[in-house]
Amino acid sequence: MAEGVAQAAAGAARRVKLGSLNVSKVCLGTMTFGSMSNQDTAFEILDRFIELGGNFIDTAEMYPVPVKAEYAGESEYIIGRWLKARAGRIKRDEIVIASKVSGPRAAAGPFVVANRARALGHPAGDGNVAADFSPGQLRQSCEASLARLGIECLDLFQLHWPERHVPKWGAGQYVKEEEEADEGRDLQGFDSVVSTIGALIAEGKVKEWGISNETSYGVAQACEAAKRNGVRPPVSIQNDFSLCYRIFESELAESCSTKHYNIGLIAYGVLNGGALSGKYLRGGATASSRFNFCSGFQPRYHSDRANAAIELRARTCEFASSISCNSSAAFVRSCSLAWMTSSLPCPRSTPQASSRTSLHVAICTPDCSAYFFARFSAHTEVCPPLSLLPLRTFRVLS
Repeated sequence: MAEGVAQAAAGAARRVKLGSLNVSKVCLGTMTFGSMSNQDTAFEILDRFIELGGNFIDTAEMYPVPVKAEYAGESEYIIGRWLKARAGRIKRDEIVIASKVSGPRAAAGPFVVANRARALGHPAGDGNVAADFSPGQLRQSCEASLARLGIECLDLFQLHWPERHVPKWGAGQYVKEEEEADEGRDLQGFDSVVSTIGALIAEGKVKEWGISNETSYGVAQACEAAKRNGVRPPVSIQNDFSLCYRIFESELAESCSTKHYNIGLIAYGVLNGGALSGKYLRGGATASSRFNFCSGFQPRYHSDRANAAIELRARTCEFASSISCNSSAAFVRSCSLAWMTSSLPCPRSTPQASSRTSLHVAICTPDCSAYFFARFSAHTEVCPPLSLLPLRTFRVLS
């Protein structure tokens, strides 16, 4: 375990560039702060992350999950309280804080807009105003996040999901009827959104910006709009990516390549919400584990197809772990995170360690890992030949 902690620390301490930001290779996701993780637990997780050398913390105005009106925004408040409590030990400029603005439809209800007003000390109104990417709402979202976090500038301001219809969160098909329905909605368009973000950057309220849950079309349109409007381009894309969900490896990786739009990937769901540990199939999950706490949440991570792949992995790891002298659970965590940090053709990939994921990562060896990946690849969403997974993939945080 000591070697595993050392490896995790080395990974968290390593820095990569996202535009002007110097961020740790591992980003700490905080979407359970205030729901599955209370404030005391959240403080312990944040302290441990910093102790291991991490500096990159991601949140969102609608967190925690599952999204509910009664505690939306609490994740940002907890981080703000932690920053204030640790002010004597941690300098603000040593921490990179990313947050996300909620867009129309999807998971955010009208309460998100009302929460912004309350955070800024304004009347909340009737609570029936839907979130959108209009200039006024983008600005209010940014300023409310700053207020909750108790800071003056967001290091990274992200669009949580596109305002237009796209397949996301496990959906794999573009629906023509949804595209046609967008014509009747008050969509702002890329130029308006980018121009507003440019104004927030000019005012010193945002350093860099990014996109999330986007497609190759959205990447191209956002970057071209930035060129047209004289705004620096997005530096990051935060998309779903794991051993079980590998859609990013196709044309999105090409769009984001350093030879094209040069956008760094902040990968979320790297352990399938914890399902890749096998704990839901092998009896290790507790009542507070994510999919027990909220059984209908993120079904893509524990669907029949995902569970079949995870069960295969569990059986394979029982053999592979005997070679590496690690437990099968530690082995698959190592493989999953090592693969995430070194297999992508996008060199600035940054996986998120969930606030419910152990930061202790064990060591695995190339021989047993190669066996694992050869068996596992046949059961994942996108299946490149093993030749696309070099041996360096199988060394943790190498």
